[in-house]
Amino acid sequence: MTHLKSFRAILYFTLIFTVSCSSQNTKEISEDFYVGLPTQPVKVLNTNGTWLVYDFHIKAPNLQNVAIYYEDELQLNYEDFNQRGDVSIGSIWLAYPENGWSSEELRHIFKYKDNSGNAKEHVFNLKIDRQYPDPITISFPLPQGVWLAEGSPGVSSYHTRALFPFNEPVFDTRQDAYLYGNNPQRYAIDYAKLVDGLPYKNDGSKLEDWYCFDQPVLAAQGGTVIYAKDGIPDNQTPFELDYETDINNATGNVVYIEHADGSIGNYSHLKLNSVLVKAGDVVTTGQELGRFGNSGNSFAPHLHMHVLTNPDGKQLEKYSDGLFMESQPYKFSQFTKLGTAPVGYLDIKPIYPFKPTDSEVQRNVMPAESDVIEF
Repeated sequence: MTHLKSFRAILYFTLIFTVSCSSQNTKEISEDFYVGLPTQPVKVLNTNGTWLVYDFHIKAPNLQNVAIYYEDELQLNYEDFNQRGDVSIGSIWLAYPENGWSSEELRHIFKYKDNSGNAKEHVFNLKIDRQYPDPITISFPLPQGVWLAEGSPGVSSYHTRALFPFNEPVFDTRQDAYLYGNNPQRYAIDYAKLVDGLPYKNDGSKLEDWYCFDQPVLAAQGGTVIYAKDGIPDNQTPFELDYETDINNATGNVVYIEHADGSIGNYSHLKLNSVLVKAGDVVTTGQELGRFGNSGNSFAPHLHMHVLTNPDGKQLEKYSDGLFMESQPYKFSQFTKLGTAPVGYLDIKPIYPFKPTDSEVQRNVMPAESDVIEF
């Protein structure tokens, strides 16, 4: 992906960082079409609407599109797959009906060509719930002010479409399908503070130019710290990396907090030597965890924050463990949307001040991609 170079906060699908996975056996691929879900569909509420969201991992030759039907009514014709060879990743966002679903199935018709060039179809019926629960509510992990919520969840967000690939496909016997990696950041937000409509003073070439740099990072929900890492240097020049990044330093200095419901909050790219907590500490909502920094795979000072689901009670024993988990949506009780910045706004040279176009109070949703918010 080429847009928003400055906030490639973790790693994109096109970067090949690998990890072994021994929880399931792989088998030789012999059929010509496999489709599976890395995680079950969830309900997402953002400032653009209410959505049923899920991903597909697809092994198929020459995949063209998928038509999604609900009770014979076309919901979406999707062809914007992330492609690498004959592996396709689909990020599906369907408008969620006000009263939920009356039926329990979505029909997917995949069109592709086999290795001989013959047009073929594969029908996949996805079982859905008639009503999905709303996402959990968390607090903002940053001080009050005006913030650019970059990469917020949406069908085209770089976070939504990211993947940490396994070193080889993992065969899921429950789905009779192959899974290719995890996306812990599907519902992540990259936060940058705006003052007078700008993210930095001067030309932004120094870390101290950025208004968010060295601001406090706050716990969005109380819980127990299960992993914390400090000691990773900040990249000193915005828009440049001082060192190579991989699965052992990608999130920079980082804190993971397990909440009472088993979900896990992730706070990434913290400033060197600013982390104030350690594994085993019990923290409260709003407690300072560290400071905004520019460590790891970060091209400008900001906070990357997301929430993970952990139904199997996975332990985070080493740095990379948190990268190979799945994400879950969340919402905020209230904020004011001031408008939406252009995608890639922070890369614009010369940058120009964001001008508010709205002042709408939003309740029980999360920002959509590139929203500018105040709380």
